[in-house]
Amino acid sequence: MRRPIARLGLSTRIFVTIALVILAGAGTLLLVALWVAPQVFANHLARAGLTLDAAEQAHVEEGFADAVLTSILAGVSAAVLVAVIAAALVARRLTGPLALAAQTATRLADGDLGARMPQPGMGPELAELARAVNTLAARLEQAELRRERLLTEVAHELRTPLTAIEATVEALADGVLPADAATLSSLTAQTRRLTRLTADLAATSRSEEHAFTVHRRQVDLSPLVHQVVAGNAARYAAAHVRLTARADDPCPAHVDPDRVVEVLDQLLDNALRHCSPGGSVQVHATRTGSHAQVDVTDDGAGFDADRAEELFVRFTRGAVPSPTGSGVGLTIARALVVAQGGTLTASSDGPGRGARFTVRVPGL
Repeated sequence: MRRPIARLGLSTRIFVTIALVILAGAGTLLLVALWVAPQVFANHLARAGLTLDAAEQAHVEEGFADAVLTSILAGVSAAVLVAVIAAALVARRLTGPLALAAQTATRLADGDLGARMPQPGMGPELAELARAVNTLAARLEQAELRRERLLTEVAHELRTPLTAIEATVEALADGVLPADAATLSSLTAQTRRLTRLTADLAATSRSEEHAFTVHRRQVDLSPLVHQVVAGNAARYAAAHVRLTARADDPCPAHVDPDRVVEVLDQLLDNALRHCSPGGSVQVHATRTGSHAQVDVTDDGAGFDADRAEELFVRFTRGAVPSPTGSGVGLTIARALVVAQGGTLTASSDGPGRGARFTVRVPGL
């Protein structure tokens, strides 16, 4: 059960607190004054050499006590009046921003993500409260925008394979297409695309939530680069794209080797999708001061220089869209590099003139 004081408003509690402080101070002042003042007064009379009979002494002491008591009561009354006015002003100024913060939070909870709390101008504590509320509102608004954009993007990405599967199934049902290996292979390819898309969406979600697990340690990137290139050699050969690697030996870096392999696989996958048969891709690892750098350079589709950052946004593809990618590989790759304290950037001399993706991670 809540205590009665807890049911009172903040302004009332502020007033009650101030009133109790005044009463405690007035009571203490009164007791001390009535105890000390008569002794001090009598001491002054004795030092002045005044001799009073008992009746005169009693009358003087009574008059002095009345004067002290009256003065104290008048002072306390004035102090109470001033305190009441001050308490009302302070309570109003203090509870106003708190009520505004509550109203803003309620509006946010009701879906009004554009609600903001103005700065109250009541000191750093309430200013920090306003900043915290507005930061929360901004992040909620950004999260909602990302959610809406994600739904639109997912719907767009799912539409193509689902439409292809639906058309193929209808054609099979109508007897337009035979249920042969080629038709079934087409259905399998579309379902694999859906599976790959859902896996990429899950990985993208983890990247935006910074939920990757990273175990960094000192490694040599030279054998790691050659390992990744060897692992991708077969599919590059099948696509008739030349893949080469060179690396400083040694090329030390403080990274998670498994995550580096994942990043390079993503970059090589992206490069292969944007290279035509007869093209080439080079992977080059170098030491650059206190960092290690890996460049993946291709002579493929390229992109406009001012579009470099767009490539790392979900579902954004290069200058020539590739039907085989889900559009989130570079987003995931950058998140993995950032999680290791590094950077991933892209550059190109323009459409049709190739692209370079540069990974920089801490070295020694």
